[in-house]
Amino acid sequence: MKSSKKLFAALLVLAQLLVGCASGQGLETTVPSETLPAPETQDTTAPTQDTAAPAETEPVLREGIQTVLIMGLDKYERPEESIGYTNKLQSDFLMLLVISPEEGRCDVLHLNRDTMTEIRRLGIGGGAAGTFIGQLALAHTYGSGGSDSCLNAVKAVSNLLGGIKIDHYMTLTMDAVGIINDMAGGVTVEVLDDMTDLDPALEQGKEVTLMGDQALLYVRTRYGLSDSSNLHRMERQRQYLRSFYERLVDCQREDANFLTKVLARVSDSFVSDCTVNQLNDLGKLVGETELGEFLALEGEAVVGDAYMEFYPDEQSLQDTIQRLFYRSPNP
Repeated sequence: MKSSKKLFAALLVLAQLLVGCASGQGLETTVPSETLPAPETQDTTAPTQDTAAPAETEPVLREGIQTVLIMGLDKYERPEESIGYTNKLQSDFLMLLVISPEEGRCDVLHLNRDTMTEIRRLGIGGGAAGTFIGQLALAHTYGSGGSDSCLNAVKAVSNLLGGIKIDHYMTLTMDAVGIINDMAGGVTVEVLDDMTDLDPALEQGKEVTLMGDQALLYVRTRYGLSDSSNLHRMERQRQYLRSFYERLVDCQREDANFLTKVLARVSDSFVSDCTVNQLNDLGKLVGETELGEFLALEGEAVVGDAYMEFYPDEQSLQDTIQRLFYRSPNP
C-alpha cells in the first residue's frame, strides 16, 4: 500500500515540479481551472450540478471529491482530407484520479484510448462544429494541441461518464518517457507480451531493465503482437507506471534535486490547467491518501472500418460510475 501511495504522490509531485522549474519557458500558459467557462468543460445538467435533494433511497454523489485527468500524448498523422481545427496529438494513455480527502483515498480509472464515445468536433477557427462517435483518443486532436484540446478531451471523458465533473487535467507527451526512464537508470519489468520481433531482448516472461527507446516501445506498441486490442498494452502501461514511479521515488531519495533536473529536460512536453498553488495542494493531498481501487471498464474490443474500437459494457460502465462517484444513501 505504501509503495502505491508513493506512486500517485510522485505523479503529482512530478507535475508540480515541472511547472515550477519551467518558469514559463516552453510551458503552455493556460487559464486556471476556476476561471474556465463551465459550458466548455461540463454539461450544466450533469449530476454534479444538480442541487436538488436526492431521494433517500437513491445513491448520492460523494462529497468533496476531486478529479484529475492525466493523459499521455502520442503523435499520429491525420488524414489529409480532415477538415477543421486539428492537431496530431492523440491521448494514448488516459487515467482519471478520483481523490476523496474525507475518506483519505485515491481511486483510479484507467481508460481505454479506443473507447467509442461522443466527441465534440471543432471547425475552422476553433468553433464547435457538432459531435461524432469516435475513439476517445481522438478528442485531443481537435484544437491547437494545448488547453483547448485538453478541454475537448475532458469533455469527452465527462460525456462517457454521464456528465461527471472533471476538475483538472495534466498531459505529458509520450516521447518524454524514454528521457525520464534513462535518467532514472532504467525501469525493470517482467515482459508481459512476446515482443522479440521488435526487440530480441523483450522475451515474454523475462525480467528486463528497459532503456532508451526500449521503454517507449514497451508502453506504446500494440500492432504486430498477438493481442493488438490495446488491452494488453494497458496492462503493460499499468505495470510500467508502478515500477517507473517507484524508481523515480528512489532516485529522488538519493538526490534531492533529481526531479528538478529531470523535469527541466521535459518541461516543453507538459500542459495543465492547474496553477502552481493548485498543484502544490494536489501533491500534498494525494500524498496524504491511500490508494483505493484501480479500475478499468469491461467491454468488447473489435476491428472497426480501419482501427480498433472498444465498446464498454453498459453495466460495467454504470457500476464503475456508481463505485467511483456515488455513495449509498444514509439509512
